Amino acid sequence: MDFQNIIKARQAITDKHGTKKPQLTFGGEMPCPICDKGTLGYQISAVNGHINASCETEECVHWME
Repeated sequence: MDFQNIIKARQAITDKHGTKKPQLTFGGEMPCPICDKGTLGYQISAVNGHINASCETEECVHWME
């Protein structure tokens, strides 16, 4: 697991949506900033603001907070 890739992908998500906890849990997709080939799907929790994300490309970035 490459934590630098997680940091980079997480930053791309927070750049898009901000760092504050949302009122409702929601998910989205964006081009993956790590592999530039796949789609990074993610969900941001309304309970604690944690982000879960996974790129559709094998061996790319994925994590759960």
